[in-house]
Amino acid sequence: MNQNLYEELIKRKNGGEKLDWSSITKEELENLFEEHSDSMIAELYNITKSQVINKRREWDIKQYNYLLKNFLKDDKNDILLKNLNQGSKDRLLNKKNIDTIAIALTHYLFRNGPVEDMHSSGKLSQNDMKTLNKFMVNRIAGLLQTINREEWLKLELLLNYYNTFSR
Repeated sequence: MNQNLYEELIKRKNGGEKLDWSSITKEELENLFEEHSDSMIAELYNITKSQVINKRREWDIKQYNYLLKNFLKDDKNDILLKNLNQGSKDRLLNKKNIDTIAIALTHYLFRNGPVEDMHSSGKLSQNDMKTLNKFMVNRIAGLLQTINREEWLKLELLLNYYNTFSR
């Protein structure tokens, strides 16, 4: 499909049509970019490579997304992907890493958001932040240890208990 759009545009260009960069849609650019370089797209439209890069940035079209997508859809990578996934699981569930992961998750889930805004605006003191961070890290580490020990009943009971507070 991607090759077809590119080939169609090449035919139109070779037929004398001036391709209009300003009328390209996000879907068309995604389609072209999936298998063609910024330079090839720029040459197709007689524009600079920078213009292509800027439009991709504007529409959040990243090369990483296509590399990952193509990697995941390639059947030859199934075994490699399973091995990589298992390696990640082994590293993440290693008891030595639980504290590090808990700290990172605390920042991801809690610290880098409204709580940090409250702290920076003076609504929470440094001691308040230390207390809250320590509490969150300990709670997350406890959850990770429960998962690591495969205590699924304990985790389910805990989640069911705390779910009653959200009603």
